[in-house]
Amino acid sequence: MMAKQMTWERALVRTGFLFEKEGDALVFHYENHQNLRLLERMLQDLGVDDGWQMMRFVPRVPEVDEDAFLQAFHANRRSREDFPGEVDAILLHSLDPYIAGIVRWCTAIGIPTAMSCDGHGRRNASLFFHKGDEQYPVMLDACLALLSGGKWQFKYQYESAAGHLMIRPSYSELRERHQERGKLARERVYDQEWLLDVAEAMHDDQDVLSDLVRSMKKTMMQQSK
Repeated sequence: MMAKQMTWERALVRTGFLFEKEGDALVFHYENHQNLRLLERMLQDLGVDDGWQMMRFVPRVPEVDEDAFLQAFHANRRSREDFPGEVDAILLHSLDPYIAGIVRWCTAIGIPTAMSCDGHGRRNASLFFHKGDEQYPVMLDACLALLSGGKWQFKYQYESAAGHLMIRPSYSELRERHQERGKLARERVYDQEWLLDVAEAMHDDQDVLSDLVRSMKKTMMQQSK
């Protein structure tokens, strides 16, 4: 399998890091200390830490192998619990690699999460919200539909503050699943890479999504009066 090369900017966005681009440098002035330590350890593992100094990273090569980047992220995680809060307080080292970006950009657009799981390739990724935040699944589903033309969805039960990130199957995929219904569930492999696409899309369109979330919150408040 060929390595998936991409720019450092994309790899960082897809896993939820906060930074700004200044010329050839990536600057992390608004990133929290613990995420900076995570990034430093990752760069050491990737053998490119010579480009890191004083919250600035100047890559000596323009691209990185995303698989190696994700492996470095996973290897340098510390705690295994979510850290909900303001967008600049999210602790990436406590999140699963494939959903860290989604958690951060959800928070950035006004949909803070409580817990998460990327599914580990064995099940669909999940997001959980705080009690009383049952409106967030509705909002997230609308955001995903907007980003993907209806292909991405957040599937949840009515008035539930949790749900699963899913791709709506095509007709042919539904037919294949029906034909393979007899196979053991444990044989099924769940794609995770698309979750990184979701994170990237949420980051790139966060202004539009923030406006949508604010509008939906306002509408829901008016309806509850």
